[in-house]
Amino acid sequence: MRIKSIGIKNFRNYPDLNIEIKSDTVVLTGPNAVGKTNLLESVYFASLFKSFRDDTEYIFLKDALNLELKLELEKAGELHTLEIFLEKRDKIYANFLIDGVKKKRRDAQGFLSVVIFDPTDVDMFTKSPDSRRKYLNMVLAQKNLEYLDALGKYKKVLFQKTRLLQDVKAGRSQGEDLAEWNEQLIALGSFIILERKKLISFLNISIAEIYTTISGFHRPVEVAYDTLQGDSLEEIAQSFQEKLEAVAKKEAFLATCLAGPHRDDFLLKSDGLFLSPFSSRGELRSQVLALKILELEYLSNGNEKPILLLDDVLSELDETRRTFLLKYLQGKFQTFITTTHPLEMPAQHITLTPALEEEEVQAS
Repeated sequence: MRIKSIGIKNFRNYPDLNIEIKSDTVVLTGPNAVGKTNLLESVYFASLFKSFRDDTEYIFLKDALNLELKLELEKAGELHTLEIFLEKRDKIYANFLIDGVKKKRRDAQGFLSVVIFDPTDVDMFTKSPDSRRKYLNMVLAQKNLEYLDALGKYKKVLFQKTRLLQDVKAGRSQGEDLAEWNEQLIALGSFIILERKKLISFLNISIAEIYTTISGFHRPVEVAYDTLQGDSLEEIAQSFQEKLEAVAKKEAFLATCLAGPHRDDFLLKSDGLFLSPFSSRGELRSQVLALKILELEYLSNGNEKPILLLDDVLSELDETRRTFLLKYLQGKFQTFITTTHPLEMPAQHITLTPALEEEEVQAS
């Protein structure tokens, strides 16, 4: 997969921008606030139809009510166009076109596959569990539309059950529908957990080797997934049922749902100990970098590789890690790199100048 051109209108600080992409490595250079990250964000949005920084309403140019993205892609040896049109009215309306043919959001999402690595990712293992669950969801949703559907339905059922628990606690309901909501949570949640376990198993095949290569530390490393027990859908569903029965009284008292994939977490372990409390910033970078490399491999489909977006990351890496990353990526993945200072490397170098000052648009 290769991006051949990027066209954006009314996106962040860009009223109109068109760039032809001529290389597998593209270095975007310019001072802070020029819009380098905004350009990467437009590519990310074209894949997942959401921002990695803000709610969708904030990606519009100030006072603009319409926004357009158009990417020309080479995929499986064929040229395609992906177009996204957003209109801001009482809410945001969206239209998606592939090769000029209108598509439903579900059918267009993931047509372009991306992996992004930005400086905030270094804190992945020191942030709240919610951020790591979002990471799992983001990776799996690009690969598996069934997972994306199940996740959306699970969130709706979870909301309904929570509201019912609140009504029961307030005396507005006897909770007659609680068993029905639990049944749906078990069916959807067990599938979500199983797919996450498959991803964790994939990561554990190579993460120790990649981490050692990047960091120079020879230690056993594994991804530890804290969730319900079971290796099959039936076993997980049984564990889910037993857990719900065990926490039923506590859920009623707290009026919140205490069991399910929305309570999961994952961290890195070595010899039974969690790594993050004992890791330097450099080691945390190595851990996340290993994870991102495996994400690239997971999202690859034969010769079809995801696009890698590196947002001011190389400056965060020391020379050893930077050299390893660039050597690993060479010839395998089309990569977009933002930097405030020019990089001496074979690439298409694009110097961005501000169409509008960043402070004129919604702060991110």
